[in-house]
Amino acid sequence: MANLMSEERTEKVMRIILFSLVMLLIVEMPYMLSAPFLGTESYESMRSLLSLMTFPLMFFAALQFVKLEKGDSVAELGLETDKNTWPHLIIGGIAGGAAAALVFLIALAFGGQVASASLIAGELVLSVIIIAIPVSFLEELCYRGYMMTRMTELWGRGKGIAASSLIFALVHFSWWAPLGSVPYHLVILFTLNLFVGGVVLSLGYYYSNKRLWVPIGFHFAWNIIAYIAFPVYPRDPVTNPEIFQIEWGITTVLGFLFGLSIIWLLLKRGREKRG
Repeated sequence: MANLMSEERTEKVMRIILFSLVMLLIVEMPYMLSAPFLGTESYESMRSLLSLMTFPLMFFAALQFVKLEKGDSVAELGLETDKNTWPHLIIGGIAGGAAAALVFLIALAFGGQVASASLIAGELVLSVIIIAIPVSFLEELCYRGYMMTRMTELWGRGKGIAASSLIFALVHFSWWAPLGSVPYHLVILFTLNLFVGGVVLSLGYYYSNKRLWVPIGFHFAWNIIAYIAFPVYPRDPVTNPEIFQIEWGITTVLGFLFGLSIIWLLLKRGREKRG
């Protein structure tokens, strides 16, 4: 019996490692496959096309790993729908929007660099929304719905949240790669900020009775404000990014903690009304 349990545990660990590697390959696919076109006019369009292809690949990967475990669909990862689905999406959206708005207001009040209002056109808003929908849905499905839940099953909730959040932060390394393209302290801050963000999204999952709708709503609203209200660093030069730039500066942690408190308060209020 002990040997059987040990074999099952080893199998689960290997699946988590394999899933993490698959996520890394999918995320890096646009950069690797478009590399031969670097320096040509078709490079950006090729990379954009390959980036769109990562969305169905992430969904397919999550589905196949669920089926490896004899599951039926990705709905089992926290996508079950019930009367709380829309309220949870709205709560997550309110919290994520308020969290990013706090970072924006701090930057606006204390001299941080934000996007020029003249550049915020309807076309930009629409394109950000179109990208934010699959990104928020699929990243939550893969990193919280699959990876985190399997890690917590093996190592407990605290370690599972920490490990999955660290992987979530590290797989975003394309923002600062190659190493040396941005200052090292910003690499550390960026990784720390996304780690904290992963923890907040994970807690949103558990606070809402193991459903992904709150973290999906939070992730979506955060991305909308982040990529509309701020310049896109490091592509665009930014003043004092280590303080004010969303996802790079220290004020990002304040935003995440503020958003987490809103999630907790709104969910608590909802439970009290139902009780």
